[in-house]
Parts: sequence; C-alpha cells; structure tokens
Amino acid sequence: MVASGPETEFIAKIVDTIDYELDLKLMSTPAHLTGMETRAEEINSWLRDEHSNTNVIAICGMGGIGKTTLAQYVYNLNKHNFESACFLEEIGKHFKETYGVLGLQKQLLTDMLGGKNKMISCVAEGTAKINEVLQMKKVLIVLDDIDEHEELGTLLGTNVVHTQSKIIVTTRLLNIQSWFDSIFWRCHVHELTLLNDHESLEVLSCHAFGSKLPLNGFCDLAIELAGYCGGNPLALKVLGSSLYVSAHDSRERNSIIEIWRSRLNLLSSFKGDLDYKIQGVLQKSFDSLPHACYKKLFLHIAVFFVGEDQDFVIKILEHDLYAKVGIRTLINRCLLTVSSKNKLMMHQLLQDMGRTILREDSKDPEKHARVWCSDEAYRMLTKGDVSETIEGLTLDMRRLKKGTKVSQGGEQVCSTYEMS
Repeated sequence: MVASGPETEFIAKIVDTIDYELDLKLMSTPAHLTGMETRAEEINSWLRDEHSNTNVIAICGMGGIGKTTLAQYVYNLNKHNFESACFLEEIGKHFKETYGVLGLQKQLLTDMLGGKNKMISCVAEGTAKINEVLQMKKVLIVLDDIDEHEELGTLLGTNVVHTQSKIIVTTRLLNIQSWFDSIFWRCHVHELTLLNDHESLEVLSCHAFGSKLPLNGFCDLAIELAGYCGGNPLALKVLGSSLYVSAHDSRERNSIIEIWRSRLNLLSSFKGDLDYKIQGVLQKSFDSLPHACYKKLFLHIAVFFVGEDQDFVIKILEHDLYAKVGIRTLINRCLLTVSSKNKLMMHQLLQDMGRTILREDSKDPEKHARVWCSDEAYRMLTKGDVSETIEGLTLDMRRLKKGTKVSQGGEQVCSTYEMS
C-alpha cells in the first residue's frame, strides 16, 4: 500500500485490510458430517483444477439431502485458494422480498471486492457490475437454494464471461444445465446421492443416542427407522433428535422402546403425518411447481401410482393433467424418478409429504378428493358416503367381495380407480 493523505486514515486502511485478510468467514456446518468427505471429492478436485474449462457446478437433489451442507463444507476447505469468496444463502427466499435482490447483489459485490462497499442504484446496474468483477478476479461464489432460472440471470447476467472464478449452485432443478448452456457457460450437474444403510444408521444414532451405534435394545428399531428415512440426512437428524435416549436412562429404557415402536407404527400407517420440519423443507419443491395441474399430478402419483408403468399413468392422466410434460417437470424438480423398467418411483418421504398435504386440506375423510387407505375407501363405499369431489381411491377388492376385515399386517390386494 502506498501512503497518501492523512496518516491516521492510512493506518485505518491497513487495519481494515489486515482484518479482512485474517477473517476467514467460514460457514458453520452441522455436527456428524457422515459420508461428507466421499461426496466432496469430485467438487474439491474441480475447485483445485486451474485448467478446468467448467465454471459452474450445480449440486442437485431432493429437499433435506444435504446440498447446502456439502456446499458449506467445500467452501470452507477451498476459499483460501481464491482472491475472495462469497456464500449467498437461501437465495429463493430473498428473491421474494421487496429489496432482497438488491441486498443480495450488494453482499455479493462487497465480498467479491474484499469488503469494499460498492454502491448500486438498481438491479440491472448490480448485474452489470457483478459481471465486470467476475472477469477481473478469481472468486469462489456459492449461490444457495436457487428456485428459478431467472435468479441466476439476475445475479450473474446472461453474457459470456471469461473468468477464473468458480461458482457452486445448490438447487432442486435437475435441468439447470440447460440454462447455462443457453448463455454458453459450462456447467456440470452433481446429483447428490442419498446416504447408504450404514451411513444412515450412524447419523440416526448420533442424534438419538449420542454415539455412532444404537444402544442395547434399540438396534432393530433404529434400523427400521433409518430405513423409513431412506437415506435423507434431514429426516434422520429430525427423527433421531425427537427420540433422543440418554445412556443414563436405563430404568426408563423399556418405556422409551415402546415410544419408539409407537412412532414407527405412526410413520408406517400411511396416514400422512410427517414431522413439520421435514414437511416444510420437502414442500418447498411442491410449492414451487409452476402450474396447479402439476401439483395435482404429483398428489395423484404420490398416493396412487408409485411403482406403476409410466406409459400406463400417462394414458390415464394425460387428458386432464397433461401428464407427459408434468412428469418431466416433477423429475426436473427432484420430486419423481423413472426406473430402468419405466416405473414411476418416489422417495417415501415425498409420498408422506403428499399425504400430509391432502390430510391438511380436509380433516374429514369423506371430503377428500383422493382416498388411499383401503379401510376408508371400503367404509365410504359401503355406507354411500363418497364425496362429490372424489377423484380417485384405492380399494382392497377382496374386502369388497367378502365384506370381512383384513387382518393387521395381512397381504393386501389393492386396485386404484380414477373417478370421472
């Protein structure tokens, strides 16, 4: 730094510069980062490769799978290799606020310029200046929770940029690469995988027992609960914490085991009663669907058509719900997958999220548009209580013929009917 002007001001600049250089501004990451090193290998390698011609990597996956946590982890490990760094959290949320976009641009510019405040009067000016800085400096940027392509255009612009900067995006949009292709940016999609059985049990145990293994007497229950979560870290954390067992509570162990059994019975009842924290995270993808017919299509598939042939479902639902384009949209929003045998597949938590939405629409089963519990369907049909709004139901045909109650845990033969 070259001394100029009053000495006190010059000393203040030196202090500010050193303060910025020493302030690592690391992101706080959760405890129990099981499996994180393995999942971070590809991104770490890309960040350290100065000859890579790919500027953007998009971490994609369903809600609660750990996209933001992974981004925080690699950000902390690699930010010192760049001239400056910026982590913008919950971008989708800020874009809905009146002055949120301008605030995000100001924060991004300030962090990119090493703490120097940059005045911007409007969003268009902010986009232009961000574009300008990207071409001047080697910056690490994380754009967390991108909901729409327009958010990227506002922050990064739509011009071709020649830069050494690296940008990490977390999103539930699997087709995000097409947007970057349209502006000639190279983007690699990193689809985050769910935890395996061993990792799931470890995460659940850390939150439920404070150790990597279940306590004596809880092993089978813990394995069953971890299986319900399907490798989703958020669900494992929330459910594990809600059923916390202290190693010192040996006298109450039996009663706590019964509480675990009761919780598992609730989760496996298909009644749509998902923990509100998990529901809130998962439902963001549902709420962001651009058309009402896509939301109806998701709910239909969640309660009636999981495991069914895609062509069969399209044949039934195309006329009313535009299933061809709708299924593609649900796949791109990480709400649905298609197996190698062309079967529609959906994570158990997403199915429960759909059931919870339907339950909350009406507490009275007789007013439900969709009835997926065979007991309810049988009762409604035999008593003539079927609502005029009914659109579909699932029924055990043996009970319709015999009029006898299926024993608990008995084999179910179910058929799904679409009502005109």
